Amino acid sequence: MIVEKMMNTAIQEHTFTKKIGQTVYVVRYHFNEDAKETMQEKINRMLVTEASRVEVQ
Repeated sequence: MIVEKMMNTAIQEHTFTKKIGQTVYVVRYHFNEDAKETMQEKINRMLVTEASRVEVQ
């Protein structure tokens, strides 16, 4: 892909592409390696928090 060739190889380590229709999205991500919770734990915590907010309204 042209976009992938243009990207810096150091950045590619934390990058993926997703094609939706005719558009290709380049997604870069980062995370704290010293985090106290896993990504799954964080997602679960966020879902519980959001569900609690929706019930109150």
